[in-house]
Amino acid sequence: KTMTIPSARSFGRAAALSALLLSSYALVSHAFTPSALLPAKQYGATSPTQTGRTGAFVIPSSNIDTPSLLITSTSLQMNIVNDFITEKDASRRAADNTKYIAELQKRVESINAMEPEIEDLGDDELAAKTKEFRERLAKGEDINGKILEESFAVVREAAWRVLEQRHYDVQILGGLILHDGRLAEMATGEGKTLVATLPCYINALTGKPAFVITTNDYLARRDMEKMGQVHRFLGLTVGLIQSGMSEEERRKAYACDVVYVTNSELGFDYLRDHLALSPQQTVLPTAGTGSGEFDGFCVVDEADSVLIDEARTPLIISKQVPAPAN
Repeated sequence: KTMTIPSARSFGRAAALSALLLSSYALVSHAFTPSALLPAKQYGATSPTQTGRTGAFVIPSSNIDTPSLLITSTSLQMNIVNDFITEKDASRRAADNTKYIAELQKRVESINAMEPEIEDLGDDELAAKTKEFRERLAKGEDINGKILEESFAVVREAAWRVLEQRHYDVQILGGLILHDGRLAEMATGEGKTLVATLPCYINALTGKPAFVITTNDYLARRDMEKMGQVHRFLGLTVGLIQSGMSEEERRKAYACDVVYVTNSELGFDYLRDHLALSPQQTVLPTAGTGSGEFDGFCVVDEADSVLIDEARTPLIISKQVPAPAN
């Protein structure tokens, strides 16, 4: 036998919740009565928890000999409560997101206002901005302050001069979101690769590496060859990690300001560094410090694939050792 509750759309949400609570109370009350518990022993259950599920009580039917209703904690999670919580949570997230985007839009307008001034700079003057930004950050200036907007304006102008690609306002917005360490959802063809140049540039000026992680060697090389031109124009060094590279080549590439690498290569380099017998055998920038933790900035392309789908497959590394003589 089953009990159904009318949909919340047919009457007020408060009434629906009241009906749910009353029905839950009636079912649980019946489950705790001696008449309901005694038949459970007839089916080999000496205690309520031996019915197969913790917190479950078998309630016999008057028409059949087997238990017909199983009351569990999960059975009380009905659609009415779930819909109520989901709607409230979604409304709160939507309101927070709208407020956050509105704040970032003001910064986009500020970046746009700098464009005429940045356009008047020569190539050497534009590239010299990198040294200026580094000095200001070294003196303790907040990376999230005015310098963030100035650096984005510089990268936009550099991309136009080198690639003849200008960041649209929505791409500037995406770069600000990535700089904040948040997820930015962009469809294919909306310029994710160009967006990544913005936060990588400003974060690489702190003296710590900026990684761009993607899913395969082809994408890593393609992004490095194209977007790396923007970083090199502004005076940054760019590295690329590919499968089959030697230990020395990897160490040199990881030492660059901006590094393009696949998630699998980065994962295996991490494992190999932890198997190294000395710091000289490690390749990652922070492996020799003993902390084993990455200290820098990282942009993950195709985050759903890298952090969810491929993360389900563990990376396993093995090494041959000589067999005992006897």
